[in-house]
Amino acid sequence: HSPGLFLVPLLLLVGLYKITYDFFKNQLYLDAGLATKSTVAKTENLSWLNQFGTLGTFLKNDIKLIKRNKRSKTTVGMSILFLFYGFIFFRENSHQPEVMKIFAGIFVSGGFLFTFGQFVPSWDSSYYQLMMTQNIPYKGYLSSKWWLMVIATIITTTIASFYLYFGWQVYLTIVVGAIYNIGVNSHLVLLGGAYTKTPIDLSSGKGAFGDKKAFNVKTMLISLPQLGLPVLLYWLGSKFGNANLGLALVASMGVIGFALKDKVFSLIEKIYKSEKYATIAAYKQKG
Repeated sequence: HSPGLFLVPLLLLVGLYKITYDFFKNQLYLDAGLATKSTVAKTENLSWLNQFGTLGTFLKNDIKLIKRNKRSKTTVGMSILFLFYGFIFFRENSHQPEVMKIFAGIFVSGGFLFTFGQFVPSWDSSYYQLMMTQNIPYKGYLSSKWWLMVIATIITTTIASFYLYFGWQVYLTIVVGAIYNIGVNSHLVLLGGAYTKTPIDLSSGKGAFGDKKAFNVKTMLISLPQLGLPVLLYWLGSKFGNANLGLALVASMGVIGFALKDKVFSLIEKIYKSEKYATIAAYKQKG
């Protein structure tokens, strides 16, 4: 019925012969087969950050640290899990106290802030001693960490917009939590870092949520306002008014903290300087 179809296998044979012939002809040279393959090295200059001076230099270092090391990547991954923390409290049948919603709002927006910020300056423990021998302003160093946490908080809050499914009030709670994180908690985690003298092994993913060696009385006292104060403010506002008044009080505290940023940073800078040599000595210890 189709006498011309016998040409199909013949044409396939000719085509395969040509492909095979060309392949072996191109691979005929012995040194071509023995040569090692080389890959093109890629560098990230992040040159657009140079416009920010010293701050940009520190930010470039932090971004590269996060992208290249196992521990920092694990920390970023863990911080993403905080995004879903709100499902425990914001569901209609969650049976959680109303006051705990602001607690959830702070955690949802502050995952990176808590997981990364609690280990400042331990992220740089492997070369902290060398860094301290340079003419590096502490304020610029701390500002880079602060801006990194602020940017991450804004990004996280934007991603958390899927909580609008539960209503505007729920997402407003998350936004207020972000304001408090930026204005207050960002300063508190940096302050706590001055007393957290735990060196970090960047090649290991262990301890992304915390380290028992980092726990001490000072860090515990500093951590109390991170969650206790906003819960208290929200409770007071809800008790003497409504939930919106509670959110307004928490947001106001965040705005006040942001307005006092320079004064707070000066205080934190002094504490870091006073703890400088104790921190260097702690980072020298192994195990």
